[in-house]
Amino acid sequence: MKRVLKGFTLIEIIAVVAIVGIIVVALYSFFINNFKVVQEEAKIAQIESQAKRLEDTIKQWLQMADQQNILVYPLSKRIDMIVYEDNSAVSGIAISITFEPSTKGIRITKNGNITSFLDGKIINFDVEDVTPQIKIQYTVDLGIRGKTRTYKIVYTRRYDW
Repeated sequence: MKRVLKGFTLIEIIAVVAIVGIIVVALYSFFINNFKVVQEEAKIAQIESQAKRLEDTIKQWLQMADQQNILVYPLSKRIDMIVYEDNSAVSGIAISITFEPSTKGIRITKNGNITSFLDGKIINFDVEDVTPQIKIQYTVDLGIRGKTRTYKIVYTRRYDW
């Protein structure tokens, strides 16, 4: 009686290696693409967070500002105000919000200290004084495939003077 050896042929082994290779490449591509999407979304979230924080800060300052001394300069894209961050009417803080075309960012000067927001990300910044309203609008480049987001602030002055 002759003994028959059983095993895989070379063709079968090559076919299995090719199929496993295709599956590994597909899984690798899937994970790499997902990783890139997660990185893009994290970048967008960071920019949107900073833009939203700026919007909230400006709204808060406008509410706490001396309403008579909110000055809007549409041509130079600037707003100046005196803000009282505590309840005393003595220690007002001078705040200036300015669009910087050279850096495409927003510069905030607070009692001489300068802070920049969204450098290289502001596409458009407009301020308008349509008494009693102050309108601020800025468009932010989210940095991914031309995505932008526009933020609008419409503040109505209080006339308690």
